[in-house]
Amino acid sequence: MLISKDEKIKTSSVFVASRILKMFHNSNKQRISIFDISKELKKENITHYRQILFGLMFLYSVGIIDFEEPYIRIIND
Repeated sequence: MLISKDEKIKTSSVFVASRILKMFHNSNKQRISIFDISKELKKENITHYRQILFGLMFLYSVGIIDFEEPYIRIIND
């Protein structure tokens, strides 16, 4: 289940993943530092590492991103 009825929508992995994708879209870059992602998500009150981790895992599991430490790279297939 991607979203639970008992969970706040802003803490769901799908919402966090959409915010990460929005960062890629707005920056027009192929890769973004994990530190930049964390800084931008803090502006939207997404501060817990668990929320960020689940959002990144969701994007990785569907094949949208890949990890190149310390960067997150968007995949263009």
